[in-house]
Amino acid sequence: MKKDKVFLDTDVILDLLTEREPHFKPAVEFFLKIQDKTIMAYTSPVAIANIFFILNKHFDRNKAMQSLVKLKSLVKVLNCGDRVIELALSSDFTDFEDSIQYYTALENDIDILITRNIKDYKTANINVSTPIEYIAASI
Repeated sequence: MKKDKVFLDTDVILDLLTEREPHFKPAVEFFLKIQDKTIMAYTSPVAIANIFFILNKHFDRNKAMQSLVKLKSLVKVLNCGDRVIELALSSDFTDFEDSIQYYTALENDIDILITRNIKDYKTANINVSTPIEYIAASI
């Protein structure tokens, strides 16, 4: 059986790591699928940098780093090079970070982009889903 390759947007990861309600439970359910190797999860270096920045405000530096080490044991960080930045710069996305996330996923043949901000990806050429929608569709 083919495993889905999913790209995780920053918000979904932060929901888990900061226990942000009401999104924490769906994030936990989603990450359990990653932990069980039911799906293969990816993100970008931009997401990792943003997550560290936010975690470092919520927790101390050591806890922020520990959280990223745990995350890295579950999620692969994809390269995001010159082509992705060129595509992002010439895109119609209103949020530059979202455009980098999207083109990183697209350039790496990812099946699904997982985010809570579906509206930010309305012109996407790959499937976009929330964690709740993804879990419901996989039951």
